[in-house]
Amino acid sequence: MDVEDDEPMERPQVRGTNRATPAHDKYARPEPTLHWMRKPTTWEGEAVELKRIGGMATPLKVALESCGIQQLFPIQVAMWTVSLGGNEEQHDLCINAATGSGKTLAYAIPVCQILLKRKVPRLRALVVLPTKDLALQVYTVFADLSSKLGLKVAVVAGSEHDSKHADNRSFQLTYHSQTDILVATPGRLVGLLKRFPGFTLEHLRFLVVDESDRLLRQAYQDWLPKTLRSMKGGHRPDDNHAKQDPTVLTPRPVKIVLSATLTRDPAKLGKLELHNPRYITLASTSQRYKLPTQLKEFKIVCAAQEKLLTLVKLLHTLQNVGPTIVFTASVDTTHELYLLLTAMVGLPVSVVEYSSYQTQAQRTKALLDFRSGQAQVIVASDAMTRGMDVQGAAVVVNYDTPVYAKTYVHRAGRTARAGASGSVYTILREEEVRHFKSMLRKADNNYVNNYKLSPECDKGLAERIALAEERVRIFTQRASVGQSKQAVSLELADLNTGALTVAKRQLASNLAMAQDKRAKSVK
Repeated sequence: MDVEDDEPMERPQVRGTNRATPAHDKYARPEPTLHWMRKPTTWEGEAVELKRIGGMATPLKVALESCGIQQLFPIQVAMWTVSLGGNEEQHDLCINAATGSGKTLAYAIPVCQILLKRKVPRLRALVVLPTKDLALQVYTVFADLSSKLGLKVAVVAGSEHDSKHADNRSFQLTYHSQTDILVATPGRLVGLLKRFPGFTLEHLRFLVVDESDRLLRQAYQDWLPKTLRSMKGGHRPDDNHAKQDPTVLTPRPVKIVLSATLTRDPAKLGKLELHNPRYITLASTSQRYKLPTQLKEFKIVCAAQEKLLTLVKLLHTLQNVGPTIVFTASVDTTHELYLLLTAMVGLPVSVVEYSSYQTQAQRTKALLDFRSGQAQVIVASDAMTRGMDVQGAAVVVNYDTPVYAKTYVHRAGRTARAGASGSVYTILREEEVRHFKSMLRKADNNYVNNYKLSPECDKGLAERIALAEERVRIFTQRASVGQSKQAVSLELADLNTGALTVAKRQLASNLAMAQDKRAKSVK
């Protein structure tokens, strides 16, 4: 657990509409301990057309255009300027930018630009991410570019047989001549370092640590010290020789560290052994947690027993707004909520699930259905919040209230991406309101508005929810004893008419008994 987020900070509400915490606010977060974080390189402005970017190699510009990229977002312009702006002194880079701001391309572009100069293919760039899904996503970005530039990219993530272009033959003593860019999860990276003597990181030009707060918070088989040791394993040319010959890669690899919630903990950052680091942000404010400026935020307060009813009413209200992601606090809740929404009669949207109950193939299909519009709602656990690019999501719903500010930021960052607008709705039980406000203040956030649902949404919903709960109960009882939830098929539509009739009769009986009980209590 991240010690920075163990307890939300209690302090009076700061009024105003600006995302930045006012400088005179006595409750503002103290300045970072590290001196280089106290003077960030800030970058403000709009996207810049690709043709106006100076110094970019023509093949790279053509490759970007062929991928449909006509302009660079501010974080990409900032990275390009700082990393390739002609600075003689080499810097490691720490980037704190909102989720969905284009961080992957921000480092992919300068990496490809530098590697275009390489004479001999060797492993020059290593990108480390915490999960397989993220690694595959970043691999796709690099693969689209590298295929047009003559660079070779590989990914090692998840189980060994899942990895692309990274079989055993690639990791013989000559492995370094096979791949220019490697995208990896920590566990698979450690496996390569341990199993293949010929696998080396001594020629690295770039080490990218994406979603750094998570990678630094967990040990992942001591991946970081093992990686740094391997990077120091070979002889490197001295600085003067590297400057005289531009085809010789610089002696010290550049470390690029990225997150929407970049840690300020000196102990954690110290593990990276950063050299002359620069801290890059997209706004000249003290705000630590970065949210898109196009994001609209709302909260809905309800009684505990009306939480599911509130969600269903909200989904009815938002049915024409656009693709919606519903976040829960656990895998079990994700699965149960998905079952209930699928069993709902008359729900105007199609629902899919994204959780660890599913296989990788099932999760991939769920994302494809959501992206293609076949499903309008995806119910997800927090594993999805870390960098997953759900294209075109218009709405995020927090069905379970996030405990930590970081979780809220990563959930909210699934919408309002790449300059688009989006909304996030948080459903709060009455007893959760105080904690939620405290958490927002910790994130320097005082602009979440109340949202009131139309009472017209109530018609018949309570009865339909009760019927859905009964359908799920009947279906769950039919599952074979000992069968895992992952193996249970969700063919709720196959429930026979007899079972539904029994369920309806039971529901009617329960409602009648409840009404009779209330009538007697009134007398």
